[in-house]
Amino acid sequence: MAAVVTTLSARAQTITVSGTVTDSTSGEKMGGVNVLAGNAKTGVVTRPDGSYSIGLPQGAATLTFTYVGYARQVVNTGGRTVVNVRLTASGSVLSDVVVIGYGSARKKDLTGSVASVSLADMDKVPVTGTEQLLQGQVSGVQVTQVNAQPGSVFSVRIRGTNSINSGNEPLYVVDGFAGADISSINPADIASIDVLKDASATAIYGSRGANGVVIITTKRGVAGKDVVNVDAYTGMQQVGRKLDMMNATQFATYLDSVSSKNGNTTLPFTSAQISALGAGTDWQDALLRTAPISNYAISFSGGNEGARHFLSFNLFSQDGIVLNSNYKRAVMRYNLDKKVSDKIRIGLSSSAAYGYQQRSNVNANGGTQGAIIGDALMMSPTVPVRDSTGQFTYANDPSTLFREVGNPVAAATFNTDKFQSIALFANFFGEYEIIKGLKLRSTVGVNYRDTLEDQFLPTTTFLGALSAGAISKTTTNNYNWLNENTISFDRIFNGIHALNLLGGFTVQDFKRLNYNTTTQNLQSNNLGSGNISVGQNILIPTSNTTENTLVSYFTRLNYRLHDRYLFTFTMRADGSSRFGPNNKWGFFPSGAFAWRISDEKFMTRVNAVSDLKLRTSYGITGNQEIGSYNSLAQYASNSYTAGGANSGATNSQVGFFAANIANPNLKWESTSSFDAGLDLGLLKNTISMTADFYYKKTTNLLLQSAIPSSSGYLKLLQNIGSVENQGFEFSINTVNINTKKVRWTTSFNISTNRNKILDLGGQNNVPIGGVSTSLYPGAGKFFSSVLRLGAPIGSFYGYVFDGIWQSQSDITKSGTKQTVKPGDPIYKDFNGDSVLTSADQTVIGRAAPKFSYGFTSNLTVGRFSLYVMIQGQYGDNILNENLLQTVNGYNNTNKLAFVGTQSWNGPGTSNTLPAVNSVYRIGLGPVSDLVEDGSYLRVKTITLSYDVPLPRLTKGFFKTATVYITGQNLITITKYSGFDPEVNSYGLDGTSLNTDYNSYPNVKTILAGVKFGF
Repeated sequence: MAAVVTTLSARAQTITVSGTVTDSTSGEKMGGVNVLAGNAKTGVVTRPDGSYSIGLPQGAATLTFTYVGYARQVVNTGGRTVVNVRLTASGSVLSDVVVIGYGSARKKDLTGSVASVSLADMDKVPVTGTEQLLQGQVSGVQVTQVNAQPGSVFSVRIRGTNSINSGNEPLYVVDGFAGADISSINPADIASIDVLKDASATAIYGSRGANGVVIITTKRGVAGKDVVNVDAYTGMQQVGRKLDMMNATQFATYLDSVSSKNGNTTLPFTSAQISALGAGTDWQDALLRTAPISNYAISFSGGNEGARHFLSFNLFSQDGIVLNSNYKRAVMRYNLDKKVSDKIRIGLSSSAAYGYQQRSNVNANGGTQGAIIGDALMMSPTVPVRDSTGQFTYANDPSTLFREVGNPVAAATFNTDKFQSIALFANFFGEYEIIKGLKLRSTVGVNYRDTLEDQFLPTTTFLGALSAGAISKTTTNNYNWLNENTISFDRIFNGIHALNLLGGFTVQDFKRLNYNTTTQNLQSNNLGSGNISVGQNILIPTSNTTENTLVSYFTRLNYRLHDRYLFTFTMRADGSSRFGPNNKWGFFPSGAFAWRISDEKFMTRVNAVSDLKLRTSYGITGNQEIGSYNSLAQYASNSYTAGGANSGATNSQVGFFAANIANPNLKWESTSSFDAGLDLGLLKNTISMTADFYYKKTTNLLLQSAIPSSSGYLKLLQNIGSVENQGFEFSINTVNINTKKVRWTTSFNISTNRNKILDLGGQNNVPIGGVSTSLYPGAGKFFSSVLRLGAPIGSFYGYVFDGIWQSQSDITKSGTKQTVKPGDPIYKDFNGDSVLTSADQTVIGRAAPKFSYGFTSNLTVGRFSLYVMIQGQYGDNILNENLLQTVNGYNNTNKLAFVGTQSWNGPGTSNTLPAVNSVYRIGLGPVSDLVEDGSYLRVKTITLSYDVPLPRLTKGFFKTATVYITGQNLITITKYSGFDPEVNSYGLDGTSLNTDYNSYPNVKTILAGVKFGF
């Protein structure tokens, strides 16, 4: 009975308020608007017809209405039970809340450089990876798909490259968990992405903040509204661009020309044979295919004032355009928020994911390691895919005429590289409000990822036969747990002083275990990789375990005076097991000031300016990605057979030796950063702009420095270098049209970055960066780039092309001592000694673009919407190693079609392409005629959608219903001659940027999809 009385009393204390929300300009009813009662943190969402109904507790008198892209509105009910509201659209809503480190803040109160990704527009862009949501959306953020293979990674750079040997990727924070793995996130589960760029914003993450921070918040339930959302799309992919290679007739003619120029009288092909060849085999067509892609997602969310939940399931499948390559992902997410009492809240963010990837062999070395794309370009078109018996041809034949590479179609069919992963994530939090404005919060989380790579090379393929068949299994476990404890105080005094204080302590541990076993000389192919014991030659298994721990203390003070003068001070202390004994702790302070000029009295009559804020900040952040145990003396092992390998002994002996010299002074790389910014809003924020200038200097770079050989070693890892980055960022968002039937918004961003090496610890012109060891004979002899004082990281280094030797008389007159002949390329002899030496090498290109940009347009006319995204960059170069095989260099591989007609063929015939028989540049390493302009402009996405009137037709059963068609990568404008200018064959390696060899081709995609809300 007491419970019934209590319930009736609670109901009597609650007043139901209802109404309708509309657009103030168009009068259109607005669904999805958040409505909060009083000071509550949860509320309801308006229905598709704009209506709402909410309980207003006794003593509460206000309702708060918020919607992305519209100004926040607080309404005093004045005892009314019906409240209708008209929201005003704005291009930059100052009351929008952005997530910052260990908290959130109103956009108008930010003192640092923080950018938010507009996911309202990105909802129209089907993406495969979380990083794609950043591409072209945020100034100062460069996102590169290093490999178009399904399931491959993206490289993200925020404000340039800070480090040479340490990591350059940003820190990812997912639902408050710093250092989370984002590879298994379903992009549809993301509610917001905020990018912290300057030291004022990132110093709260201390020794991990130097490369920027990306904060990802996943979706959670909304009280008072149960929602079911379904999203599904399917489509087809095809290669974005094929290379125009020689057909069989052209290639045979080319080989005859090579043989003739080499002085042979007997040619490989007779005229009759050439006439009978026809087009032959197009190996690109044989290897590449049109491939399906599909995605299915469903989510359930809702709850009440006491508990809110979000549950989602996602199945994603993408077949690659290369035969037998694919990626599949299954993700389940569950988020829960529980209000235990008025003072206690608890919650959970969790996910479980399974991934399966069938990889194509597209490694950057090629040669005996195989490279399926490179092999397809090198294969002779005179060789069929299958022989007369219907079996796959084994390899290029005859090997005396063609470079010996295996049949790439057979390799794609039988060689397998399967990669499976299981990822688990859980982060629990508890929050207790001690007194009003004073909160204690604690979180405990874990991120676990288990992977298995399973490789199988049967004895019947060219690559497998090199080891008589091989099986390799690699297991990797990554375990990462985190405990964070914070206390915060947030109060306003006397109406003019707003104070927010934060203090915290965290401890985080990372552990990685890796195990590999490989067997060769297989006795059977029938079991695939299922039984490793079928190999007679089992190699010595390898394993390793690494662990590191990070302990941190931090504090932050935010102070606002008159809501116009904004101050932020941050300090973090990190203690890392990775640092040397003499430098276990690092300290990372920052300070920032912002002035909201638009709120000054003298601006009240400047009606055109709705927002004007100046910002400046300075601080120090770090990069602790120096690897584990590098400060310690390490030992390596080696094994040998007692008595010698030929003695008949079977006992394998293991010995240990010192592998390095300990460095107790080793510490984090440190980046000091200055930022000055301007935020401007015009015409009620229908035009909003942000501009920033930044300067960063990174010191204590990790470099291997030469030491006296008497020490027993040649190099020592030390903190000795420095590099700077400076740049300018600009973005503008506009609401061009906003009427009842038509709404058109656009955004544009552009950013520049200039990187320069300042100090290399007394060294200069340090060669660095990988190249293909099969293209450039002599391991360790050639490098792709150089570390040079005054030049940027990623500076390609080599000889400068200067034309073609036209005749023997020209060679004689030049006095050159080089062994060259007419038709060979000329490279500049800068020191005039008539020979090519390292003294003649110089910077021949730069991997970093001069600027990058992005543009989006979102036009809605009635129920139709058209979304367009354009993205690109200008001024970068690409080292196209493929040209050594596809143009001039190696003359026993297939060539681009123009080589046969445009190469040098006598004095005056060409001064750009060497003779077909010229092999001179093979032994020179990277040269400038292999370096191409990598600039591009890409129409990244075009989406046409239609809002089906199912909500009206079904009387509210459907809350939303949308059908759409999307095209991705439809148009790319570039001078680059390779498959695609968005490439880096060396993945995330910061020393080997913009190198293209055996890259997986990019794709064009057409998708059709539906979105339903119930």
